[in-house]
Amino acid sequence: MKPIKNYNNTPASGDFERLPAGGYVIKITTVKDEDEKQYLRIVYDIAEGPEAGRYKNESSENDYRHSFVRSYKETALGMFKAFILAVDASNGTKFNERIEKGFPEHELVGKLLGVVFGYEEYETNAGDVKERLRVANIMPVDRIRQGEFKIPELKKLKASSEIPMPSGFVPVADDDSPF
Repeated sequence: MKPIKNYNNTPASGDFERLPAGGYVIKITTVKDEDEKQYLRIVYDIAEGPEAGRYKNESSENDYRHSFVRSYKETALGMFKAFILAVDASNGTKFNERIEKGFPEHELVGKLLGVVFGYEEYETNAGDVKERLRVANIMPVDRIRQGEFKIPELKKLKASSEIPMPSGFVPVADDDSPF
């Protein structure tokens, strides 16, 4: 293994407090256009309230913990438009008028946005069920500031998609199998 610079000055990671589900005013810190996949990856920090600046000291390697995507594929265009309209309403910008002509996505950096976060269950590669933060809704910041949002309940993992047994089928134990 090659020497690792700054190892001795780096604190060990430990448990961290999860961001509580709820409504937040966020500030967009980075935007990356994934042109081939047709989506923007939005990296953010909390801009207001007791959680403000929560992610300011995180390295860019942990951006996935505080980012979300907004697809601009034809099938997701309505959600993308809602995102752009919420940015415009929150910042007095007019990105909505420029979309069809295109605009540099980096112009979204520094803009505020209202986001409602909830938690959802997911299954790890090891088969464990864990919870992760998810964007449940995007809206103008005024709605967050006025408390005009609903905190979603935990989104449960759907039951396994086992194939149902046909009616009249009787399972056979391996010992009883003629094969």
